[in-house]
Amino acid sequence: PQQSLQEALSLLGSNNWELKEKGLLTIKHLAGSHSEVLLCRLHEVCLAVTSEVTNLRSKVSYSAIVTLGELSVTLKKDMDSEVDEVARVLLQMVSSSPEFVQKAASQTLGIMVENVTPARAMTALMDMEVNSRPAPVRKCAAQLLLSLMERIGVTKLAGTPRGERLPHVAGKLARDCHKDTRHYGQEIVKMLLNHQQFKMLLELSLPPHDL
Repeated sequence: PQQSLQEALSLLGSNNWELKEKGLLTIKHLAGSHSEVLLCRLHEVCLAVTSEVTNLRSKVSYSAIVTLGELSVTLKKDMDSEVDEVARVLLQMVSSSPEFVQKAASQTLGIMVENVTPARAMTALMDMEVNSRPAPVRKCAAQLLLSLMERIGVTKLAGTPRGERLPHVAGKLARDCHKDTRHYGQEIVKMLLNHQQFKMLLELSLPPHDL
């Protein structure tokens, strides 16, 4: 398995897209059968795979995205350290690529958010400054934030650093110009209003007529 991984990483370094695809397929198989080998070199592997997500050949980009999904499913919380970079690149693909690649990026983001530590995923999404991103990215991030909120629960978030930032982010999403993003943002705000501490924070971060 270690030799297979080394070969796969070498293939990803080539200029031939077919060899790159072969390397990605090997890593995907290793994730399912020999995940311990990947764990030893996780950062290096994730960096190599993530850099192919933006490959101009959409077939390679798609394979890299699917491989990241496989890594998230098999390695789960071990992927926590890679969430920031992976989420950043995947969100980028949600808006600026062929439809099948956009769909794959969106699905893989969902898979990753389900499998890593929820609080870690939430921080990564809020760090993304989603408000300055294109509309499909804002919609995707808002939807993922809402699903994380439903999983973690408002009470657990109260008094945490990410909890203090949440009303500000939710307030912006709830006033977004995009209908779907606004809907997800408003659902988050509704959840926050059920908690006294968050209600106070929302009142501080939103103008009264908006609230």
